[in-house]
Amino acid sequence: MTHSNNTQLVPYLPEDMPFNDDQKQWLGGFLAGLHSRLLIKEETVAQSVQPAMQIKPLTIIYGSQTGNAENLAEEAAQMAKNHGLLASVFDMDDISVSQLSEAERLLVITSTYGDGEMPDNAQLLWDEINAQSAPSFESTYFSVLALGDTNYDDFCIAGIQWDERLEQLGATRVAQRIDCDVAYEAPAEQWMAEVLPTIAQKGSNLDQQPARTSEQKPKKHKAKFNKESPLKAKLLTKMRLTDECSSKETIHYELSLMDSGEHYDAGDALNIIAHNSATLVNDLLSVLNARAEQHETYNGKTDELEYIFTELLEIRQPSKDLIHEIARLSSCPELLSRLGDNQAMSDYLWGVDTVQLLKRYPDNALSPAQFIQLAKPMAPRAYSISSSLKKHPDQVHLTIASVRYTQDERQHNGVCSTYLADLVKIGESVTCYFSANKHFSVPNDLAAPIIMIGPGTGIAPFRAFLEEREATHATGDNWLFFGDRNAKTDYLYEQELTQMYQNGLLTRLDLAFSRDQAEKIYVQDKMLAQGETLFNWLENGAYLYVCGDAYKMAKDVDATLYTIVQRYGQYDENQTQEYMANLKKQKRYVRDVY
Repeated sequence: MTHSNNTQLVPYLPEDMPFNDDQKQWLGGFLAGLHSRLLIKEETVAQSVQPAMQIKPLTIIYGSQTGNAENLAEEAAQMAKNHGLLASVFDMDDISVSQLSEAERLLVITSTYGDGEMPDNAQLLWDEINAQSAPSFESTYFSVLALGDTNYDDFCIAGIQWDERLEQLGATRVAQRIDCDVAYEAPAEQWMAEVLPTIAQKGSNLDQQPARTSEQKPKKHKAKFNKESPLKAKLLTKMRLTDECSSKETIHYELSLMDSGEHYDAGDALNIIAHNSATLVNDLLSVLNARAEQHETYNGKTDELEYIFTELLEIRQPSKDLIHEIARLSSCPELLSRLGDNQAMSDYLWGVDTVQLLKRYPDNALSPAQFIQLAKPMAPRAYSISSSLKKHPDQVHLTIASVRYTQDERQHNGVCSTYLADLVKIGESVTCYFSANKHFSVPNDLAAPIIMIGPGTGIAPFRAFLEEREATHATGDNWLFFGDRNAKTDYLYEQELTQMYQNGLLTRLDLAFSRDQAEKIYVQDKMLAQGETLFNWLENGAYLYVCGDAYKMAKDVDATLYTIVQRYGQYDENQTQEYMANLKKQKRYVRDVY
């Protein structure tokens, strides 16, 4: 034995020991392992006598519509412990600007919603901090993580606005904002790895308390499965809801959760991990002049091109990177002139898929490797659950409209909707996982009345709500506004809703079938016709929910609700805005729109 420079005893075998080579090798390994265990024990003892790491408070707020930002906030809070930080996580609706300004260390994680909007749970806090009366944040160190989707206009605009506003109010940025696309996991981890040790070194060493609020909302049940470790759920039922004569195909699906141990609440979403159709894959291979068995590299791993195109990449909708590259290569005036105008580009390429785009500019062909670099990863599709686990133990139901249309003499199919409709057979498994929707849930107060506005497939979560209210013996009144194109062909769950109305579970049922008469009638028209009664329900504590199309229906419903409140409350504009804001603050006006 001898001593090393750091005085640790390092074992070795003298050359003249009477052992053969195999014996020397075994003894050497044994002594090395023993030495390692001794070192670990010494280090553990040394660490135990080190002074306790000083805990510094950290405030994390999130703006989330589907739960991703909330999950990342919780993950950041756990990681913060490793850097001597004690994190308090807040829904943006549960903290005021004055409380927020007291935070010395602040992380903001927010998604962008709809057409460049703040998430529903973030709007009121944003209005507060964006007001001229907002307090100073000169004592605050901060950083922002923004979630978004590059296929939408105003990518990550909510996070961008928060980042700029905090700086305007005097806060000090400790790490640059990261804008995440749909594959947000890796950049989010990178942001946390950079910002947590940095912000831990900022601020005072005083025992400052994290920001507090009078009421912390209970957390929802955490899903057992996730995107990285999804559930394989067997498809039990596939039933068409619309008539064969309908211009739309809407299908009811039932999946088995048997033996999974998984749980969900009414109002939650199920994320489906789909595959691209063989037809679309073959069309793309053809236009790229590539072979299915050809090997290419994606994310550092080499696989057959057919597999990459089928399971890993979004190949139906052209990414913005692909559009920009085609515009650059082709020097096409129509494309180049629209690059700075997202709406103009969307209008110009409406309905155009990747194969069409590549065919329109064949003189600027891309190699498969180039295409892979420009494409986005396949994103899971989230669907509102249309069942209550209390009524359907070990099952989850979905209500999905199949996307199908013809353009340029080609049949176009939605990726996930037709994956389920055409490719998955009864008895086969669907890869999926749940997402909690924290605010979009039935009231805890079983006596509270609820108003549900859900045309088309927006009916999905309200079927779940009604089943939940029935299973829990809720005494509160239930009012549903439903509509679609034609009553004869598009009345989803007609028998169930009729039965619910007849047995009293549905207190009121207002139907709007837009094409059954010369003048189109929509759910917002039915709301206005019942405006006084609807306002009285709100005055009596009703919760109002909206589900469905974000771009037109939800905006029309919001404008109609504003009109009703102003008219029957006899309010001026400021009073009406305050009334609407209070509904949102109390979680009595919530939306699940897409």
